[in-house]
Amino acid sequence: MGNGWFMILAVVLLVALIKIKDGEMNVLDHEGDNFLGGADFDRMIIEKLIIPKLNENYSFTNLEDKMKSASGKFNSLYLRLLRLSEDAKIALSARTSAEIEVMGFQDEKGNDVDVEITITRSEFNEIIKAEIDRTIDMIKKILTKNSLKPTDLQFTLMVGGSTYIPYVRSRVEEVLQIPINCEIDPTTAVAIGAAYYAATEPKVLDKTNQKIKTSISIRTSFKKASKEKDELFSARVTGVTEGLSYRIKRDDGGFDSGLKKLSERISEDLPLVDGAFNFFSLVVYDSQNNIIETDVEPIGINSGFDISGQPIPEDICLEVDDYENPGKTKLDLIFQKSTILPAKKTVTYPLTRGVIKGSDEHLLIINVLEGTHLSLPEANKSIGFMSITGKQVKRDIAKGSEVEITLNMGKSREITVSAYINMADQEFKEIFNPKERHVPVSYLKGEVEELSEKLDIEIEEATVREDYETASALAKLKNEMEKVSAETESLTSDDVTDKPYQLEDKKRKIAQEIYLATRDKNIQLAKAEYLKTKNECEVLINENGNDHERKTYNDIVIQEPAFATNSPLKIEEKTDELHSIISKINWRTQNF
Repeated sequence: MGNGWFMILAVVLLVALIKIKDGEMNVLDHEGDNFLGGADFDRMIIEKLIIPKLNENYSFTNLEDKMKSASGKFNSLYLRLLRLSEDAKIALSARTSAEIEVMGFQDEKGNDVDVEITITRSEFNEIIKAEIDRTIDMIKKILTKNSLKPTDLQFTLMVGGSTYIPYVRSRVEEVLQIPINCEIDPTTAVAIGAAYYAATEPKVLDKTNQKIKTSISIRTSFKKASKEKDELFSARVTGVTEGLSYRIKRDDGGFDSGLKKLSERISEDLPLVDGAFNFFSLVVYDSQNNIIETDVEPIGINSGFDISGQPIPEDICLEVDDYENPGKTKLDLIFQKSTILPAKKTVTYPLTRGVIKGSDEHLLIINVLEGTHLSLPEANKSIGFMSITGKQVKRDIAKGSEVEITLNMGKSREITVSAYINMADQEFKEIFNPKERHVPVSYLKGEVEELSEKLDIEIEEATVREDYETASALAKLKNEMEKVSAETESLTSDDVTDKPYQLEDKKRKIAQEIYLATRDKNIQLAKAEYLKTKNECEVLINENGNDHERKTYNDIVIQEPAFATNSPLKIEEKTDELHSIISKINWRTQNF
């Protein structure tokens, strides 16, 4: 595989755009739904094919609810059917039909249930078609965002057990006209990739076991992954080298440099076995051929592609108070999408409230959100929530005092959040795992209801101002909103499936679409406020402004073409900067 672009399709519903250049593999963009995959296809078989057959032949009331509820009468049956559905799904990859035998329990009239349900491949294809097409839409979206055409891609690489499904392969190739690559085992691809990536990571040594004193020290330099037949190895030696020699050997015995005189610098071309991980050892000898202890580690080079690192799938933001709109919040971008991990950033904010030591009042609430920073907080997913009250501080804290918030995101996407309150000289710290999600059904129902009400208001406002294009776009969202509302209402409080997570994701995506559909309106409102503030600022600068304030003002005005049509949030940021200039001039001239 040479330089070029290709797409990875992983079912779970994930797609990634990959570029290979000079042996390095980079993830350029990605889209996905972590809570949709092969297990959901199993669930669809139960919901769309098995339950209707059981209801048709036997007497049940709310059978689906009684299966999915943790305390439901037929919950154990549901878990058994999931396994049988998975077996049928796998069988349908090789055959045109599969049988599921349902037996061993009674219906609500006391009749023994004993039925063999035949699932055809065409029936299975029909129930998963919408989700496969959703995957295809994600690929199209990534191509559009990156100004690419399907012909720019070499192939679509299939990853994950569900890509064995013939319909997945044929549908993707048929719609996109991109060749399908099935050369690797989809079920082991992720594990192999993780192993390759781990092999290129530096070894973390237990410092308690390190040899502290050695007669010489060797610092090595080499690429941990290479597509070349030979790879340059170099090292710098400190210490007395007179009378010493070195030898480099490949562990499989296929290369031996022989004994060579040791000097301050070592340079060797190491031959690599193609498609394998090559280990070499560097050993130093004295004049009597006794081994000299050194601090050099084994040399490991992967004869394959280097992986650039783990990128963040979405923006990571903090929810902060919106000073211009009291009672509301906005997003402050901390890490941008595709930032390579690990990443660390510290930001400082003034506290918008004070607190008395020992009280139950909240001094600070830190909400870490995942999702685009150009959206609204309610459209993004909370991945870390931390609150500090008066009971936790050592002294009274005044409003306006500063807090330093540090976010440290590791390679496994775990987030360490620390808050240092200067006035109390106290630090608070918590660690969050973004992969863990807790979505109480009652909370989800409340959020869906609020979003539905907000959508109704936006449709009404768009209609009143005769913005029929926006009203039409919002009306289409209304249909999707009603589906989500209905599905959410049907959830039991102790639902054991991934359905609550999937509905929460759908809810967030609808909120994002509402934001995008109403963005033009919000941009116009933000522009009006910006122009009003700009005129006020210009008058004050002409009357009492200094050189620094004039320069700051001119810099903002020069940037207008870049921010004025992008996002209302960007316009509001520049408006805030103008307000800052106005405040400084008014304070200096006591014009307040």
